Amino acid sequence: MSAFIAAEWGTAAIAARLIAADGTLLDTVRESVRLADLDPRQQIERLRAFRASWPAAHGPILLAGMIGSPMGLATVEQWPCPADPAAIGRAARQVSVEGLDLAILPGLSSASPDGARDVLRGEEVAAAGLIAGGGNLARRLVSVPGMHGKWLTIADGRIEHFHTAMTVELYRALADRSILGPLMQAPGDDGPAFRAGVDRGAAGGALARLLFGVRAAVLAGTLAEREAASHLWGILIGADVADALAGARDLPHHVAGATEVAPLFHAALAHLGVAAVLEDGDALAAEGFAHLRTAMTRELAA
Repeated sequence: MSAFIAAEWGTAAIAARLIAADGTLLDTVRESVRLADLDPRQQIERLRAFRASWPAAHGPILLAGMIGSPMGLATVEQWPCPADPAAIGRAARQVSVEGLDLAILPGLSSASPDGARDVLRGEEVAAAGLIAGGGNLARRLVSVPGMHGKWLTIADGRIEHFHTAMTVELYRALADRSILGPLMQAPGDDGPAFRAGVDRGAAGGALARLLFGVRAAVLAGTLAEREAASHLWGILIGADVADALAGARDLPHHVAGATEVAPLFHAALAHLGVAAVLEDGDALAAEGFAHLRTAMTRELAA
C-alpha cells in the first residue's frame, strides 16, 4: 500500500499527516481552527487542501476526532470498550463527500466500575499506536492530555476502559475568564512552583479552595506572580494525576498528548514517584493510524 493521509480533527485544531503504509511519519501540517466555525463545505475545503499538498497519497483520507461528531461531516457512533484496534478500524465509516473519499473512525465509549459513562473521539489513535508498537501489551495506563484529556487502561492488546478529565480546558477557562486571569501572563513550566502545586493538588482537598489559594499566595508575597501559571498548572495536573493513579500506581505508564502540556503531565508523574515514558505523539499517531487502516482495509477486502 502507498502512503496515505490521516488527520486528527478536534474541536480547536487539526493535525494532518502523510503516513507511509508501514506507519512511518512523512509529513505533518497543523492548523488552529474551531470546527464549530466551519460549515461542511469549509471542512471539505480543508481536506481538499491536504489532498492537494500530498498528491501522491492514495486511498481515502482517514479521519479521527470530532469530525465524526454531529458538528462534523458525518456522525459515527462510538465503539464500546473493551476494544482492540482491529474492531475500531472495522467500525470506521466510509463516506464520499463532494468527490472526496473519507474513512471516519468511530471513537470509543466506556463505563466505569460505578456505571458512569464516558466518550472519546481521537485518542484511540494514540492507543492503537502504542498497541501496535508493543504487541499484546501487559496492563498499563496511558495519559493523553488535551482539552479533554484521557486516561486509558490498555491490556492484552485492547483498550479496556478510560476516563476523561477537563484539566486543560479548566486551566484555559481560569486563565481567560476568572479572577486568576491577570496572573497567568508568564508561560507555565515544571519548576519548583509547579512541583509545589502538584503536591497541593495531589494531596486532595476542595479544588475550588486550592484555586483561589493561587491568588492569595501572590497577594501574600509567598508566590511570585511570574510563577502563578506554573503553580496553577501544578494544582490542576496534580489533582488529575492523583485521581488517575488510584489503584494504578504500579502499572507501567505512558504519556502521549498535546505537545504543550504532555511534558507537564510527565513531570507531575515523575515528581509523584511514577516512572512514565513520554512518547513522541506524532510518531505514535502515525503508527496508530497505519494499524487502524490495516484493519479497515481488511474489512473492505472481506
